[in-house]
Amino acid sequence: MKARGIDRAEVVSCITNPDKIEKLDETFRAVKKADNKVLVVLCRMENAKMIIITAYSSSKVHKYLE
Repeated sequence: MKARGIDRAEVVSCITNPDKIEKLDETFRAVKKADNKVLVVLCRMENAKMIIITAYSSSKVHKYLE
């Protein structure tokens, strides 16, 4: 997250209040729109804890929010 310039608070907001959430096998993809981009967070549950796999920003809003 740090290397991509994504703040921890943004990731938490995306997970707790997503615009869209998808289940992908054992993982979840949470998507939240911010300005003209989306924040995408991939995570999974492990022992009742949320594990963040990756987080990234994309300008392909239509791809993630259709």
